[in-house]
Amino acid sequence: MIKKSLIKILIGFGVIILLLMCIFLFFSPPHSVKSFGPLNLGNEAPIVSKNVFEYSLLYDLKYKFYIYAMEKNMDYCALGDCGMSGILVNCMGGWLSSENINGGAEEYGLKEEDVYADKSSIIIVADENKKIIGIYPNYRIQNIPYILKNYRGSFDKFDLCYKTQMPQRW
Repeated sequence: MIKKSLIKILIGFGVIILLLMCIFLFFSPPHSVKSFGPLNLGNEAPIVSKNVFEYSLLYDLKYKFYIYAMEKNMDYCALGDCGMSGILVNCMGGWLSSENINGGAEEYGLKEEDVYADKSSIIIVADENKKIIGIYPNYRIQNIPYILKNYRGSFDKFDLCYKTQMPQRW
């Protein structure tokens, strides 16, 4: 009788711990991987949009950090042209650019057909020297505000820009 009660209690605790872990993982901020395809933390970030004429002069300016994105349904864009995430990054003094599917998915470690089928995407975060400090496979441009929360101590003005530039229901 006591053994059955003890087993039920242990199973109950196990289920509760499992549920708490699932809730924690669901609500935790995005986590970077150390490497993805040809990309590794500390390496030079792949820069395809530098060759896009409209953005080449802007890209040559010095920024506090750089974010590169590759996903389906995104044309070449930079800064505020990339939507609300671009406006946030611009406010913080950073660079955000997104690549078109035809812009070299292989340089990002992705297969072009997977991006086209909307099976894969990537966000790369680089420091002021364009060295990779974060690789986020299967994240999209709309996830950038949540990704940037990981770098609050590294990049200035996150809280100020987030409160003033992002819509209330973001």
